[in-house]
Amino acid sequence: MKKTVTSMMIILSACWVVAGAGEATEYPLDWRYDQYEPGISLLADNALAGAKLTASGQWDKFGPERVVDGNLDAASHWACEQLPATLTIEMKQAAQLGYCQIWLYYDRVYKFFIESSLDGKNWQRVVDWTKNQKPATREGFNIPFDKTVEARFLRVTVTDSSVRAAGAHIVELKVGERYTENAGSLQGRVIPADKIKPADVVAESGEQSWKGCAWRNERINGQFVVWSASAVPQLRLSCAGLRSTGGGSIAAEAVSLRFVRNVLGGNKLYGDVLDNAQSVDLAAGAYRPVWLTIKVPADAKPGLYTGDVAVKGAAGQQVNFKLELQVLNAVLPEPAAWSFYLDLWQHPWAVARYHGVKPFSPEHYALMRPILKELAESGQKTLTTTIVDKPWNNQNFDPYYSMIEHIKTNDNGWRFDYTLFDEYVAFGESCGLNQHIHCYTMITWGNMVSYTDAASGDKIKLHAVPGSKEHEAYWGDFLRDFEKHLKAKGWLERTYIAMDERGADELRATLACIRKYAPGLKVSMAGNHAPSTFKGLVFDNYSQSIGQVTDDFLKEVQSRRSEGRITTFYICCSPLRPNTFVFSPSAEQWWLGYYAAANNLDGLLRWAFANWIKDPLYNTAFGSWPDGDTFLVYPGLRSSLRWESLRDGIEEYEKIRILRENALIDSELSALFREYSFKQASGSKDAELAALVQKTRAAVEKQSAKLKQ
Repeated sequence: MKKTVTSMMIILSACWVVAGAGEATEYPLDWRYDQYEPGISLLADNALAGAKLTASGQWDKFGPERVVDGNLDAASHWACEQLPATLTIEMKQAAQLGYCQIWLYYDRVYKFFIESSLDGKNWQRVVDWTKNQKPATREGFNIPFDKTVEARFLRVTVTDSSVRAAGAHIVELKVGERYTENAGSLQGRVIPADKIKPADVVAESGEQSWKGCAWRNERINGQFVVWSASAVPQLRLSCAGLRSTGGGSIAAEAVSLRFVRNVLGGNKLYGDVLDNAQSVDLAAGAYRPVWLTIKVPADAKPGLYTGDVAVKGAAGQQVNFKLELQVLNAVLPEPAAWSFYLDLWQHPWAVARYHGVKPFSPEHYALMRPILKELAESGQKTLTTTIVDKPWNNQNFDPYYSMIEHIKTNDNGWRFDYTLFDEYVAFGESCGLNQHIHCYTMITWGNMVSYTDAASGDKIKLHAVPGSKEHEAYWGDFLRDFEKHLKAKGWLERTYIAMDERGADELRATLACIRKYAPGLKVSMAGNHAPSTFKGLVFDNYSQSIGQVTDDFLKEVQSRRSEGRITTFYICCSPLRPNTFVFSPSAEQWWLGYYAAANNLDGLLRWAFANWIKDPLYNTAFGSWPDGDTFLVYPGLRSSLRWESLRDGIEEYEKIRILRENALIDSELSALFREYSFKQASGSKDAELAALVQKTRAAVEKQSAKLKQ
């Protein structure tokens, strides 16, 4: 188990509330994996970072470099037994300095002074605490300099300690230019709904009012950030709802406030997890983003709604934000009626392994339910099922297994056990996933299949290449029986045999096998080759890798739609941008929805919604794939900035569809749509892509105000 960051290790008050066969029960977090977070977000990078530090001495391994490592754990400190002890710092470049924050070994009283110098030769005293009587605390000390100075060198001299024999101990030191009387108070401002860098947290005049514009039945998001030079224990969030001057109201239950929690992407911290914890501690010199979600009721009265968000600390510290939400006449349909074809694959075995429960036990289904319901409430159209072991071989942290057992009988015939498949499909329906069933797959990665020998009970593996007699012998009787079973259950019309990134020859042989033995079954395919590769092959549901989307392919979308076929695009471990990785800016997820709308595509496929790796709440890295590639939500069920932004983009797609139906796509929107090409996006800078998304969002909002629904 990894080393815990003790300075921020707190016990989460949030827990699973899960519904089993009967009443909801509490399911505790699995502490084998769950830690609060791998590190805290400190305010703007310490001006001393990268500085050269020397000392008059050190005890054991506790060298001077620990003073600027960003770690507020008391165990991480510089120690020197001989007093007076001197620490000298040579910064990379000169800077204007007006105050410092210093953390000393907790509960001890230290006397010290600090000097500054521009050349390392001529020194002036800027802090004199040689008569200090205050014991050190975890909050540290915020100390103004006697005057603002330009300095490249600093020297801290500890003259005495309440435990003199132990000498000097400095945990951390930070310096800055401006000192204000409220530097230690809780402060905050409104920020864009995206990941924020430390240098961008504090602003000269921070906006205290969040403003938004939403359709009725829309889920709209916003973000704040709070910070303090001093520690603020037990931050809590509250909102009493919103009210309009016309007598309308949005209840507090429709407003969600969540702390943004850090997770590692490789070795870098990213604020991505939206945590439902009731409270968190804010460390001294740290910041914490807060995520706002408002679910606007479908029957809300149009008008301007106002409200307040309060962020409070246990000791009475508080910062308030104003909410102003313009609710338009326009109404979004319920997600089940959205036209956007969302296909995010589910992985039940990963959920079972992470939580340490038996797959498909009542406990497992209780843990799966909020995941599938979140998908259903976002317009998901497919339930991911399996008809063979390891359809993708071993590319996942947890392998998939078949939901249908293939059994070879003593007379060399076949029988099939659909018990788990039927149970899981019924479970998906109970969660709202009742449209399409995708069954993976008849072409495994590696062409290996397996069956149970009835006589011995052994699991037998078989190499079955599409087009071979082994492949047809394995699948033929199954397809015939499966079609009959699906028809009896009433599921045939919505079931697809699904394939993923296979070659044309394999697909041609497999399609022939399906048409021969089960002509009533539909076929879906995700293709990573040029569309021309599959000429002559007909797929009822086809998703094209975004990098292979061509003008000719886009011209076929309308004709396929008129024939009742579905056409989407997909992203996965590529491209690098636009995507949904933990480091991807939020604008990229919005862009995906606009891209589908602008190019008249039916929707989006992505291979992983909750394909959790060993410890997703700690580090999102897995193998050589980009960080965060394998999942969009975290155990808990905790959402993410990436998922909320992707869902926002899907809602924009639905708005554009309704605007089209009402002849409200104006010349401005049409011109913006022409800029949504993968080639342009993949070569653009972050600011350029974000600007395009913002322009499109504003244009959609302007036209939305004209709807008279």
